[in-house]
Amino acid sequence: MSESENETSPRSTPLPREVYARRRMLVGLGVVAGLMAIIFAVQAVSSDSPPSDTRLSVDENVLTPTSTPQELGLVTTLPPDTTSTTTTVVIQGPPRVSIYGDSLAAGFGGLLKSTLDQQGVTTFLATHGSSGLSQPGFFDWPNHLNVWVPQENADVVVIGLGANDGQDLYVDGVSHTTKDPEWSVEYQRRVTELVTLVTSQGRSLVWVGTPDGKAKGFRANLATLRTATKNAIDVVRASGADVVYLDVWDLFLGFDGNYSQYVIDPSDGERKKSRDSDGFHLSLVGNKILAAAITAEVDAAFERQAAQ
Repeated sequence: MSESENETSPRSTPLPREVYARRRMLVGLGVVAGLMAIIFAVQAVSSDSPPSDTRLSVDENVLTPTSTPQELGLVTTLPPDTTSTTTTVVIQGPPRVSIYGDSLAAGFGGLLKSTLDQQGVTTFLATHGSSGLSQPGFFDWPNHLNVWVPQENADVVVIGLGANDGQDLYVDGVSHTTKDPEWSVEYQRRVTELVTLVTSQGRSLVWVGTPDGKAKGFRANLATLRTATKNAIDVVRASGADVVYLDVWDLFLGFDGNYSQYVIDPSDGERKKSRDSDGFHLSLVGNKILAAAITAEVDAAFERQAAQ
């Protein structure tokens, strides 16, 4: 890889509020169509998920710790604009969002990407089924994001991890279950590490929590994980980082506060099936509900950046 490919382009400065508002208005008027000539398609990538998961899949060898999106042909650097000297949107470049995560993220990720693309946002999507923070030997997210986050240079990053992490963690060679205090301390450390990595250069982060699960033991593990994740993010946010934990647990509960295959769709108030038959993953309807909630958080992050 050439030296130029290793260079990380500087992050665009936060847009003034009036410029941000104008950008969003231009998108609504169709001006984005004129900008799309310089925006190349960004392919959504996800890896093989467990047999019960029929979401997007690609060859697992694509996602290796040493691979950058540019090397994989997933991202094309935008050429510098040499014609427009009056349009702030073109000079600043389109807002950028990167989406990372497990098979749950693969479910909402494609819908989120489609919505953001229509808003004129450049997006990058990479997911890996069965991955998380508990088994870096299987898939090392900190290692990947240490390369991908600066390479993609997104304004806002969305992460959806945790569904596969309710398993034993090793601390100093000793195994701990989710019932042990040491487990929560270690998992909180891992989340803190990843959140700090993503937000250290001033990027905004939306961490998407997991819904509950049907199986009692699985649900208990997810509840412990939820608490540890929220605690980690609260600490990092208190240090000044722009990170939000999107808690979706209650969003997919039934009327009795327990697991349910059906929930009320906020978009129309109708009761709809939101879960797959595996007792955890979301149906298309569920993913649409979740993608809409994430989109609102991404928009809020852009608003905060514009206000700076």
